[in-house]
Amino acid sequence: MTTKTKLELGLKKRIVALWPHTQHAFDVGSIVAEVTYPPEFQFGHYTTNVAMRLSPIVQLPPREVAEKLLDGWKIPGIDKMEVAGPGFLNFSLSIQTLRKEVKTILTQKQRYGSSQMGKGKRVNVEFISANPTGPLTLGNGRGAFMGDALSSVLQRAGYAVTREYYVNDMGNQVNILAESVLRRYWQSQGIQMEYPEYCYQGQYIEEIARSLYLPNYKLGNNSLVEIRDKIKGRILKKMLADIQRFVKRRLGITYGKWFSEKTLYTSKKVDRMLDILRSLELIYEQDGAVWLRTQNFGDEKDRVLIRSNGDATYFLPDIAYHHDKLTKRKFHKVINFIGADHAGYAPRMYAAMKALGHEGKLTLIVFQLVRLLSGGQEVRMSKRRGTFVTLEELIDDVGVDAARYFFLMHAFTTHMDFDLDLAKKKSQENPVYYVQYAHARICSILRKAKKLTSSRINGLTDSHSSSQRLMVKLLQWPELIEDVARMHATQKLPTYAHELATIFHDFYTNVRVIDGESIQSEPYALVQATKIVLADVLGVMGISAPEKM
Repeated sequence: MTTKTKLELGLKKRIVALWPHTQHAFDVGSIVAEVTYPPEFQFGHYTTNVAMRLSPIVQLPPREVAEKLLDGWKIPGIDKMEVAGPGFLNFSLSIQTLRKEVKTILTQKQRYGSSQMGKGKRVNVEFISANPTGPLTLGNGRGAFMGDALSSVLQRAGYAVTREYYVNDMGNQVNILAESVLRRYWQSQGIQMEYPEYCYQGQYIEEIARSLYLPNYKLGNNSLVEIRDKIKGRILKKMLADIQRFVKRRLGITYGKWFSEKTLYTSKKVDRMLDILRSLELIYEQDGAVWLRTQNFGDEKDRVLIRSNGDATYFLPDIAYHHDKLTKRKFHKVINFIGADHAGYAPRMYAAMKALGHEGKLTLIVFQLVRLLSGGQEVRMSKRRGTFVTLEELIDDVGVDAARYFFLMHAFTTHMDFDLDLAKKKSQENPVYYVQYAHARICSILRKAKKLTSSRINGLTDSHSSSQRLMVKLLQWPELIEDVARMHATQKLPTYAHELATIFHDFYTNVRVIDGESIQSEPYALVQATKIVLADVLGVMGISAPEKM
């Protein structure tokens, strides 16, 4: 259990002991004993505003509430507790506790930061899931790197995680893809063939057409639809193979499951889902269509499952897909990353899951749009393809490390501008370069220390404020893992990495690690511990930790 969690549990226990009637406020969530980090090191290592939240409930001034909480309270490992400002409670760890934590890092190495918060519960994280009808976009990249990083964090927090890609291999978009390739192929063979606007645009269609051998069917003997249906399986297989190769080799993402939408139909799961909904009296017929009573479960209106022409909407197989995850596949939690253009999908899916008894088991993370900037101007078109800028082009331009870091820097709730010029800089202005440089600098220090033959100065203690700041920051890593796992706030990872790098640079400027031919034992241990944690943070983000730069 982390120090932060111990403080939060201790606060809640103490509050309820002093004011028993507050138990209800905790139970309904109207008050939370949240512990955070103060904005300045001088205010301690942890802080909480719980006294101000409690004030109206216990009918006492915030400072008096805070003083009552501290009166006679002893916390192991805490050296100082004080009331500050209008009623903040500030806590400072003892130097002995900080040194003990550094030893723990050196002992546990890459295991430091792991927890059993998840208790082995099975979590399915679905992300990207783009239609296999074209190259991945910048928006796909944002979902990809957030989904992969969150999956890594959840694994570190003790969850059994499956990364999943839902393959949309049904529906009209696959027919349009096949027709687009077929028309471009015929054109490349000198056959006069129009290319309608509804077909997919872009050079990639021509590239697919060139890569496949397609027979020169004569339209007189075969309709275009018949020919399209004969070849669309090959084209879809080619597109999916390209996506899988790119995702694994270039993005560095390994999926545990590529789930085919088509199997929901071939296995009759869509039909069975309709039967389940009918047996629960959740559907009705109107105007020749079949509707789901989602309005009864929080949606703004009921939704169509089967159109009047007999075709299923995408909503029905999606319900079957999520229900299958939570029942037959036995996941405790399902997390999906979806783009802002699908935000309207969330209320209806939450309503459907609630109707089926799965309330609280599905989380839909809606991430906002991405703009690409160069020279302060938005880049709308690809110079190479003449259409939208693809994720592959971005990776070619800035590298996967920079792409990952920049996409992770922003909360999924905010629109983001991707600064191409900054991402390509090989200087400390570039945040990912700055963090990686800190790791390379640490490796250089450790290599230099390894060459020294003189013994270390044992027993030397270092009480410099720069050392203590670094110790405190290192201790926050396990707490950050649990926070991100709980809140899905992946933007906290690069923020922490940058802060740790900054504090380390300050430490190395102010504290001697190597003095002549001697190694200072405690500062050296801090350097070792920082390397372990910084490399781990980068690893969780899927970013390399270079030893030389």
